[in-house]
Amino acid sequence: MTKINFMQRLSQTLTKMGAGLTQTAMTGIALKSMTHSCHTDSIFGLGYGGGFGYGIGMNYGFGITPQMLADPMGFTWLPSPMNMYSQNNAYGNMIAAQYGYSLGLQAKAQAAAQAAAYPQLQQLPKTNAEYAGDIDENQDTTSGKAFDKATNEMSTNKNAKDFTIIDEYTDPNNIKKSAEEYKIAVSNLAKSYAADIDATGNSDRKVTAEEFTNYELAKLDSNATAQHKAQAKQMALNAFNKIDQNGDGLADWKELAATIATFDTDIKSLKEDKAIKNGNINVSDYANWSTLLAQQNNNLFDTTVRNSYKQLFDN
Repeated sequence: MTKINFMQRLSQTLTKMGAGLTQTAMTGIALKSMTHSCHTDSIFGLGYGGGFGYGIGMNYGFGITPQMLADPMGFTWLPSPMNMYSQNNAYGNMIAAQYGYSLGLQAKAQAAAQAAAYPQLQQLPKTNAEYAGDIDENQDTTSGKAFDKATNEMSTNKNAKDFTIIDEYTDPNNIKKSAEEYKIAVSNLAKSYAADIDATGNSDRKVTAEEFTNYELAKLDSNATAQHKAQAKQMALNAFNKIDQNGDGLADWKELAATIATFDTDIKSLKEDKAIKNGNINVSDYANWSTLLAQQNNNLFDTTVRNSYKQLFDN
């Protein structure tokens, strides 16, 4: 076997060994990063794959030293084990670091792609519900303002009071009649709320994504940072997208009524396949549902608000 062929084989074998050992350590971390993409930078922020490439190189490093190149049969470099170890270790570190860095870049790219695709995978398809129609020109906004004020209080104070959608039913034992009374009460509240949002925009009796977003952003502190504003805007857009069930770019009063009714749903009852509504929105239920409403990659609210819509308007 010629020196050239021997060196080619040795180089290929040892390089594969170094890369293989590095890959074994890195695979679990890469998979974890692609599952939790927000941690990608902290894992792969270093040039040698977050330290794992270096560790493998140090303990199992193999490389091609100058002595190997000069004497591939080992007559000059084998008798000096300490020199061999330090130089081989250095080259092994280099191989491991380069491979770890390369794998890190690949994992980051895959994680970014997954993060971009995930919300689309989680979104439910839009419904074919027709637009409920514009709100009345002289719609009163009193109850809508009260609802907004109460829910704002719930967001900051765990001891906030419940918000009452309907005070009492004329005949609590009559389920059908009570359901109709609830529907009327929550619909009137939704119309008032829609009118209040629209009044802060162009007052065209419609609620657009821009109006809804600006309505929510107006609640931020005056000293809110640009990053905080950007996050709040994205959360408002996420919420609007869930409220807008039919995807027509408007949050009509029926969709808002279904949203309010969802806030009035005991989230624990969903485990028992029941949707309990008692006419009161409490802090606990509102905290759970408003969090889910603003999340982009969770469809529990989407499913429940569609069920609320059907209960109110499809019967």
